[in-house]
Amino acid sequence: MKKENALALLSGGLDSAVAAAMAVRRYSLVQAIFFDYGQLAAEREKSASRQIASFFGMEHRCIDLPWLGSFSGSALTGSGSDNGKLEEGGAGAVWVENRNGIFLNIAAAVAVRSGCSVVITGFNLEEAGEFPDNSREFMDAVNRALRLGEINRVRVESPTVDLSKREIVREGIELEVPWSSLWSCYRGKKLMCGRCQSCLRLKNAIRGSRADELITFEGEKV
Repeated sequence: MKKENALALLSGGLDSAVAAAMAVRRYSLVQAIFFDYGQLAAEREKSASRQIASFFGMEHRCIDLPWLGSFSGSALTGSGSDNGKLEEGGAGAVWVENRNGIFLNIAAAVAVRSGCSVVITGFNLEEAGEFPDNSREFMDAVNRALRLGEINRVRVESPTVDLSKREIVREGIELEVPWSSLWSCYRGKKLMCGRCQSCLRLKNAIRGSRADELITFEGEKV
């Protein structure tokens, strides 16, 4: 039976990489999309996204959304002197209004033109509590809207949506994702900083697992 074609959103981080790895079992992943909206780590994320797409044999496409960053007050799009907000500011400090809604609607339009019926994204249960646009409820609402907004039906799926970060790590280890390619840091330095909210979530998720030996943070031995 021929697999449906799918398009994957690849941020370069853990969740989207593992979501793609899980989706490969069911779909033919033909294209990956990365969004550059002026985030501090855009270049490092883009490089990670491109490497992961290559690992899965997907065409890689970068879509620039400079207007999104220009309208945002998020620390993610700051000048780099974020005065601790990336560590201590909570969800509100790094919130980019309707970012996932914008990403998914653009991806759905691209999917139609690319012959894909599915958009794969890396939501997770753990972050859904702080970021509601990472939740199954949000995904279901987007799918209801897409049924009205697309002539050719496209749906959003997230294989990781009901998993915690540690469960996602276990899946990633089993599916042998390219750990050295991942970038889950809000900053765009040579190495992941190990201090921002995103790094701390990753550190907690990989602690005690084989992945802990495969990821290096700033200040650790390389």
